This record gives sequence, structure tokens and C-alpha cells, in this order.
Amino acid sequence: MNITLVCENSFEGIMTSIYDGWVLMNQGNMVDIYPGENYTPTFFSEYRNVVTDLEKSEKVAKSIQVKISIEAYIAVYRACMHYSSEKANIVFDFLKIGYKQGAKVMKMLGVPAVVALMELDRKVANEAHNFKGFLRFSELGGGLLFGKLEPRCDIIPLLEKHFSDRFPKENWIIYDSKRKKAVVHSAEGNCIMVMGKEVEESIGTLKVTDRYEELWKVFFKTINIEQRKNLKGQQTHLPQWYRKNMNEFR
Repeated sequence: MNITLVCENSFEGIMTSIYDGWVLMNQGNMVDIYPGENYTPTFFSEYRNVVTDLEKSEKVAKSIQVKISIEAYIAVYRACMHYSSEKANIVFDFLKIGYKQGAKVMKMLGVPAVVALMELDRKVANEAHNFKGFLRFSELGGGLLFGKLEPRCDIIPLLEKHFSDRFPKENWIIYDSKRKKAVVHSAEGNCIMVMGKEVEESIGTLKVTDRYEELWKVFFKTINIEQRKNLKGQQTHLPQWYRKNMNEFR
């Protein structure tokens, strides 16, 4: 039987589906995994909704670390942050090989399933790295720092540690307007992830009071040398989708 498992578009949701999918696969079924809410049923596959189960998710996560490697776990985790609707199937195919080959699977670059996973991992890691430099914070009332981004991949979990280390004694929020989720850091060192409609409504009421924002824009224009302007080069180093929430381009 062809079965499509429709799960929550999160690392935990995908891991839960892999747990259930492995059982179904061992029963002789062909299994696909679709993360998200926009799945369209077909006549060729029976679809089943999968409820995220943290216990199952943790078992799969630990098995990757023990039976394959920590390196493989990190690659799988980041691949699950990609925007591709095929990412869960790519992870599933990779694990089918990884559980048989162990740690050496990470060097099997002639295997399509391994290459596909590494490509997702690379794109997510690169976008997260870029936003560490491109994310701009504005000061809100009470000294709260607010950074807004709209990344292609779900990279907020990958930015949390970097900015916690960089601003350990500040109150700050990083908000992903595309996925309606935010990571909130307190000056005491606590960091939590919040999401949902309430987050969107709360973010909408925040007002920027940063008096240095205009000075930054003036500085950005002042250092520009008109004769050396290279728009094509700028696009290469700073693509348009990074600029939407950068103060100097607003």
C-alpha cells in the first residue's frame, strides 16, 4: 500500500512521522512524508495525519546520534528547517542508508540520498550564517531590542545561541514574520520560543523608538561612493530578500 503521512512542519513532527513510517515500511508499505497543512490527497496514496509525539521524536533523534553520528544528527536537524516540501522524504531516504552504514554515510557523496540531504543542510546553514550579520535590531520602549526577519528557511532556532552569546544581558526578540514565531530572550538569560496568532497580534502593537536608526541610514548613504556603485555586485553579496527588514534599505 502507498501511504502518505501528513505531519506538523517541525523537526519534532518529521521525527514522529519517521518513527511511524519505519513501522509501516517494515510491514511492506511504500511511505511518503509530507510536512505541512497544504497536502492534497490523491487516488494513488492513502494519507494519514500524524500527531506530533515528543517521545517518538526523541527516540528517533537519539538513534541518529547513537547509530550514525552527531554530525549526521546536526545535518538532519538543519535539513528539517528547509522550506522544501520534500525535506522529510529526503531525511527518511538518508536514514534508510545511514542506519545500515553508520558514521561513514556522511562521506558517501556518490549516493543521491546523501547528496540531497547535504544540499538542504548547506542551504539552511548558509542562510542562518548570513542572518547573523544581516539581522538588524531596533530599540523599543524600555530598552527592549527587536529584530524582524523573513527567511526562506526556519532558521530562528539556529540563531538563538548566537545572539544569546552576543547579547547575554539584554532583553530582545527575534521575530520571523513569515512563520509567525519568535524567540524571546530575557536579561536573566532565559530564552523561549513562542508562536501562533497571539504572537502576531502582540508584535503588531510594538512601536520602534530607536533614535539611532535615522543616523545609521545617513551614515549608510554618506559612505556610498557614487562612481563605484555596483548594483550587480551588491545583489551577489546581499540578495533582495535579506534587505526587506534592514534599517538602511527601508
